[in-house]
Parts: sequence; structure tokens; C-alpha cells
Amino acid sequence: MIEENWLSPDEILDSRYRITKLIKAGGMGAVYQAEDMKMGNRIIAVKQMLDSFTDPSERQAAIDRFLSEIQVLSSLRHPNIPQVMDHFMERNSFYFVMDYIEGRDMSSVLHGEGAPGLGEERVIKTAIEVCEALKYIHTLETPFAHRDIKPSNLLQRTKDGRILLIDFGIARVTNPKEGFWIGTQGYAPPEQQYGKPEPRSDLYALGASMHEMLTGKRPDSFEFPAFADFSVEVSEALEQVIVKALMWNPEERTASAQEMQQSLKAILGYDPIHYEENDEFAFTSKVSQFKTRFLDSLLYDIIGRYGNECCTRFLPKHLDYLVITLACPTPFELIIKKNEAGKKVEFYEKQGILGEVLLGSVVPGDEKAGSDTAEIVERFINNYEVFKNMNWQMM
Repeated sequence: MIEENWLSPDEILDSRYRITKLIKAGGMGAVYQAEDMKMGNRIIAVKQMLDSFTDPSERQAAIDRFLSEIQVLSSLRHPNIPQVMDHFMERNSFYFVMDYIEGRDMSSVLHGEGAPGLGEERVIKTAIEVCEALKYIHTLETPFAHRDIKPSNLLQRTKDGRILLIDFGIARVTNPKEGFWIGTQGYAPPEQQYGKPEPRSDLYALGASMHEMLTGKRPDSFEFPAFADFSVEVSEALEQVIVKALMWNPEERTASAQEMQQSLKAILGYDPIHYEENDEFAFTSKVSQFKTRFLDSLLYDIIGRYGNECCTRFLPKHLDYLVITLACPTPFELIIKKNEAGKKVEFYEKQGILGEVLLGSVVPGDEKAGSDTAEIVERFINNYEVFKNMNWQMM
């Protein structure tokens, strides 16, 4: 039974993540709320993919899908996309760890508040935020399409109403073989169902989602009845935006997420997107800049300097929780944590089985961030040299 593989509260994964509750589950796996014990019991989400396949080809396809989502999400940093912090394999499952977002998806909002649909202003504001995420993924160095835009994959965060684009499980940089399509019927445009998705395929799916959010009727084909048929009043300008997004031929469709967003903002009459300076994403951006500008070179110096004594070979692209392990013969660790509450990066030292000791902290963006980091790393190196010599003397 698949249910036997679901996790129970208080189970611990990867010696770090304590499961608190099941959020949702299905045939492929489950999503849980959990605590990150190494990050002050921070609340996170853990997504599980069950390895319950007996057919080798089906199993490989499922693994590819999971790894695809990992590869895509772990590289993304955007306010309208949840952040992936970790991934691993354990027992009969694959897992990845991501931001826990308290909120409701727009399908649930529609079912709970639609009469039969949602108001025009609300739908426009939702679409503008989705376009913000699509502009980002469509213009990356290696751009890709999400391929599964629909109301249930648009999550409205409770604390501020922000819309986050979720479930990148079928987003891939390369297209599938011709004749093989992936997506959700009703939202996927013709070219995607022919196995030829592209960024404008997402704009079609967004148009279909907007039509549903306005009418309360889920699309089930390539036909979208006029709003008047649902006794729903929609401005002519908005109707034209949706009609253009839903054109059968991609060449006749809205050219880009940027263009669609500009049209929607013009209808609204103002820009609803405002990211505060103290927003958690603003801090994440500062940490990324700090890591690239100051930290990486210092840590790679440690890796190169200590050769075989260093168990860490590569640094992650983004900084959340990082451990540099030296061994002679007992592990001697430099632990670096992103402290979102305190808006700082903390450095800890751990000798063998002893507990962590705070070496210092740095405020990313501070004018002394570079010199403070160098001093902390040098202190760790000096402590390791003393530690190493003590071990040699005892042997």
C-alpha cells in the first residue's frame, strides 16, 4: 500500500528534518510540513516522491521527473517562486526541502469565494504576479516554460497575499519527443499537446486560468465561451487580453509575459507589485551577493589548501546551511547558516562530538562584511591548525 510509505509526525529525515504533519498526498508521493532542526526548528515543506514502481521504465521516468524539478527549482531565486534548500534520497523515497508557504491555492480560493468567479481586479492582480514569475523563467540564460499553469498551481500566501508559482515537476529545459505531451488538459495549448511547448504556451495556460477564475468554469477543451454566456461582466480591455493569450497559433498570441503584464497593469491603472526592503527575498538576494563577492573565494582557499584533509569538494550555488569539514582524524567543521530572523550570516565551529561554538556573524551588505568574513575564516583555520597539532601529539 502506498499509504504505508507516508511519513508520520516526529519521524526524522536525513538526521535533520522532523515531520510535523501531512499536508497532501497522492499516488506519486506526499508533501509534509516539517521542522529543520539545524536551523532553529524553522518550518519548511518536504516533498516526497515514492519509489514504488515495478516497471523499470516507469521508475526511471518518475526519477527523471523528480530530478528535473530539483534541477530547476534549486537554481531559481525569485519572490514569486518558492525556494528549494535541499534534496536527498532516503529509504524508498526521494525528497526535496523547500519554503513552507502558509496559504491557499487559487483553485481553493475560487471554490470557496467564487460567485461563480472572482472579481476582475483580483484576477488581474493575480495574473500580474504570475507574469512576474514567468518573465523570470522565460528570460533566464537557459530559459524554460513552466508547462502547467493552472489555478491549483498558483498559491496565495496568507501573510501578504503574494502569489507564488508552484509545482515545477514538468518544467524542463529541453522539450519532450514530438508527439509526447505533458501538462493538464484544458490549460495546455495545442502546440504543447503536440509535444512542442514554448514560453508562449504558459501565456495560453494563464489565459485559460484567468477565464476559469472569472467564470468559475474549468476549461475542458480549446473552446472558451464568451463571458456573457456565464452572465459575468468583464471589461472589454481584459477580455481582449485573455482572447489574445488564448489564440490557437502561438505566433498570433501575446508575444511575452512582459507584454501581457504591461497590458494588465494598464487596465488596473497601477502596479500592484511592491517588495519591501525587509522582505525575506531581499535578504536572500543580499546573501547571494555576499556569497559570490566574499565567501566563495575564502572557502575554496580552504578546500584547495587542505587537499585530502578536506571532505568538502564543492560549494552549493546558494547559501542556506553549509558545512566545510576538515578531518585529522576527527571531523573539524565550519558551519555557516543564513539567519533570516536576525538578517545575518552566522559562522560556527564544531570540533568532533562537541557542540557548535559561534565564531562570529556578518551582516550581508555591510561595508565591513568582507573583512569580518576573512577574520572569521582565518580564526577557524588557526583553530584547526592547533586542533590538528594536538591530535598528532597524542598519536
